[in-house]
Amino acid sequence: MAATILDEPTTVPTADGLPTTVNTGERWPAPYRGSKYSVRRLVRSGKSPHYRLVWARQDKMVHSRIPNGLLGLLRESRPEITGSIRITSHREVLCKRLDHSSGLWVPHYLGKLEGALEFDGFSLDPSDLEVGQFWRGFHFKHGETWAVWTRAGNGDYLHWSRKGVYFRSTEAYPELCRLVREIRPRGGRIYITEHGHIWFNLNDKGVSRQWSRRVKELRSSDAILFRSDPAWDTLIESLSERIMATKLHPLYLGRIEDFGGSPRTYFEKVVFSSGTKNEDQDDEDGDRSSGYRRMRRG
Repeated sequence: MAATILDEPTTVPTADGLPTTVNTGERWPAPYRGSKYSVRRLVRSGKSPHYRLVWARQDKMVHSRIPNGLLGLLRESRPEITGSIRITSHREVLCKRLDHSSGLWVPHYLGKLEGALEFDGFSLDPSDLEVGQFWRGFHFKHGETWAVWTRAGNGDYLHWSRKGVYFRSTEAYPELCRLVREIRPRGGRIYITEHGHIWFNLNDKGVSRQWSRRVKELRSSDAILFRSDPAWDTLIESLSERIMATKLHPLYLGRIEDFGGSPRTYFEKVVFSSGTKNEDQDDEDGDRSSGYRRMRRG
């Protein structure tokens, strides 16, 4: 099914976990985070300009056709169609609009993604991956960041960090946390994409004895597969860049629906919709922040 952005409301928890309904075009009252894309106006020599959905990192850029309905919803939400968007693990599409009175970029809700996004060289919604295989989607800026704690009192909740402050999921995920700790005893970050897939990073030092042999076997079989067909070249390049940048292997962990569904955030008296100085700024700390590092301490 071709990707479409549906003009339909969604329900999110706000302060103290209380649910609220958000209609398209309204301010987004929850954290602004998720898979990072942008809408750009591309011009090719001898052809009329057109809009494309873009995933980009530094000098790397891949693009795809605009999902049905997205341009119309963007026109209603902000004067400039082009700019960044986010897609949550609940498939909610978000953007930011400049509030001229405050000078801040305020998050708004656009609609809900239906169908699968397709980019040449990547598989964002694979159907046959096994835990421990290489992740076939994007290896940067793809998915909501959550973390599994190994600290005492974690209660099997997922966590994330903003300005050094921890936020947890509204529900516990005991089976998902068990699996992460079983493979990677120190816990750490996982990423949940808009299509409900979970991937994570792993190296040989971080993998448990129980999983070490199996992970190596899967990586080896994937490497043989990738060498068998030049169609894998784009994915190989992306994997290599991730491994070079992080010294870690991006591996598949499963589907979030098998663990209870995509998480929501619980927070108290924190307003996330006030806006930011930059249009492309998320409501969370970077991967290398002290907040995320402290989650892995005993």
